[in-house]
Amino acid sequence: AVEAALKAFDAPGAAVVVVRDDKIVHLKGYGVRKLGGDAPVTPDTVFPIASCTKPFTAALLAQLVGEGKLKWDDKVADHLDTFRLSDPLADREVTFRDLLSHRTGMPLHDLLWVAFTGDTPDLIRRWGRAKSSTSFRSTWEYSNVPFTTAGYVAGKLNGTDWATAVKARLFDPLGMPSTTATAKAGQAAKDHATPHYRGFDRSIKPVAWDDIDHAGGAGGINSTARDMAQWLRAQLAGGGLGETPVISKAALREAHTPQMIVKAEGPFAVYFPPKASAFVNYGLGWFVHDYRGHVCVSHGGTLTGFRAQCMMIPAKKVGVFVTCNLRPSLVTEAVAKTVLDRALGLPEEDWVTFSTQALALQELNVASARAKRDRERKADTKPSLPPEKYAGRYAEKAYGTAAVTEAGGKLTLTWGRLTFRLDHYHYDTFTAVPVGPPDEVVSFDRSILEARFRLGSNGAVEGVTFLDQDFRREAGKR
Repeated sequence: AVEAALKAFDAPGAAVVVVRDDKIVHLKGYGVRKLGGDAPVTPDTVFPIASCTKPFTAALLAQLVGEGKLKWDDKVADHLDTFRLSDPLADREVTFRDLLSHRTGMPLHDLLWVAFTGDTPDLIRRWGRAKSSTSFRSTWEYSNVPFTTAGYVAGKLNGTDWATAVKARLFDPLGMPSTTATAKAGQAAKDHATPHYRGFDRSIKPVAWDDIDHAGGAGGINSTARDMAQWLRAQLAGGGLGETPVISKAALREAHTPQMIVKAEGPFAVYFPPKASAFVNYGLGWFVHDYRGHVCVSHGGTLTGFRAQCMMIPAKKVGVFVTCNLRPSLVTEAVAKTVLDRALGLPEEDWVTFSTQALALQELNVASARAKRDRERKADTKPSLPPEKYAGRYAEKAYGTAAVTEAGGKLTLTWGRLTFRLDHYHYDTFTAVPVGPPDEVVSFDRSILEARFRLGSNGAVEGVTFLDQDFRREAGKR
């Protein structure tokens, strides 16, 4: 099944571990650590596990809850007085339960940590200032910074930081010696995987590791298939290994209990197709759903060149973890579901074919969106003003400053670590084409970004809408 999935997606390598009845029943690496190389993936190859980190952060808080140092329904601001949200109701009432169940009313705003700030407290403050997308506690909406915030608080309550706390409280007690919580530590491992990115042009190339240490509890852990066996065993055993309790059973049970209904739409429809899942919920750091009639606790993770998937059927004491060094791909989902079918004695589905078709549909949707935009372009229009009149500095309360410069009649926009070439689309709208740094913008090739300039009643540029944020021009700034 793994070899079929690797072949179908042209993926370099993968690692798989399956646990059943507290025993490791399969542990193996497949393929290679780097495309074109001969170093094999092994059970001890280190991969970033991306958002499979979120359950670890929830487990850290579960420990603190079990120790009486924190309550799930404590208000976040009582433990972090700088934590504020733009919506007044959410700002006043938001709890750790809200953070860990994606119900703050706030969307991703991921580019803040991807490209703008590398400082955790600054990231948390900026995200909180940004625009909400839904009303507080009304809708499940996936977001990363709530877990960064929860991890930051857990580190403070531990008297350290998140990376130190998760090592001392989880990795060490569970016997996970190769598991780390910084990009530097992950890449320092002699046996570590190289990330690969599949471009929209279907090319597959090695890329740099994402450095997301400042995002911490949202996705900063690196691990191996061998170490993740210990994590699966502890989760399936109720929070510990053997006679050693690590997480209180009551607190872990709460993390595995549905808190919010999830609509399996958009990208999540691929992970929870109707033929596998009739209902999907989110607990505290875990998806809680049915898998072909069995209650399943799971989470996936994605970074620029990696994908990971963890799935458990607690009632059957079965768990599987799969990681792969290619994105976008659905190797991990195809393999994990195949494992569960076999472990549960279910009629097997062809998850490899399903997954390749799902990815092809995603690519078709990207192409269709581009074609639609091309059709809607108003031909033979031009900007209202000469290029130099658009140059200036534009500010937004959460997203900081975007600088637009003009040279030789061409416009460039710089925001955070990123640079965009502004190509005229129509009227005062420009296509923002990411041009650098190359390592930072490699995965933008499926994105359609715009800079829409706004003119005031005096005919001068007063602002620009960029990244769906309304930036205002700073007076007198060029």
